[in-house]
Amino acid sequence: MAEPRRGLTAEERFEALQRDRAALRRERLLREVAGPCWYRMVRIVPVFFRREGMLIVRALLAEPGVIAEALKEDAVFALDTAMRLAHGHGFLAIREVHAYLTTLEPLDHLAGAGLISSEPLPDTTLVRPWPGPPRLLACIVEELPPSRQVAGGLQVVTAERLARELIGAVGPRADLFALLETAEAKSSG
Repeated sequence: MAEPRRGLTAEERFEALQRDRAALRRERLLREVAGPCWYRMVRIVPVFFRREGMLIVRALLAEPGVIAEALKEDAVFALDTAMRLAHGHGFLAIREVHAYLTTLEPLDHLAGAGLISSEPLPDTTLVRPWPGPPRLLACIVEELPPSRQVAGGLQVVTAERLARELIGAVGPRADLFALLETAEAKSSG
């Protein structure tokens, strides 16, 4: 017979209240420190890269720049890759390739050329806090998202789309959002 569920003690309820108050203080502090940037960021409707289509993950066997150049004709680059290609620096510590494709054919060509693994990786976590092999995260979609051309003729998502993808990938991170806004302001002005 199942044991009846016991209620929380006064001490446990008090600890939970203190924990919740501390979290609320941290959130308020973040909003205050971020200032107007916070309010611009929370108005954005996020786009979840991994839910836009069918996500396929392969291990990189070559440098990310080589992979990007090989996908030049077929891909629109997203997230950290788009930031690196458009502005020279990314959001994330690990350098992976995030790309939208309309078919699996470019992946087969890359695997045949020995640039990526031929077998998919089981790890489909978009932003990993643990180390692992660098990956190509390809989202197969029916239609490529809106894009802009950057140096070298590569296509990356638009600035608005990049902001939406950033929020979808990492949540309301005012530091990363401010980094994106600053980079976009420098490149447009």
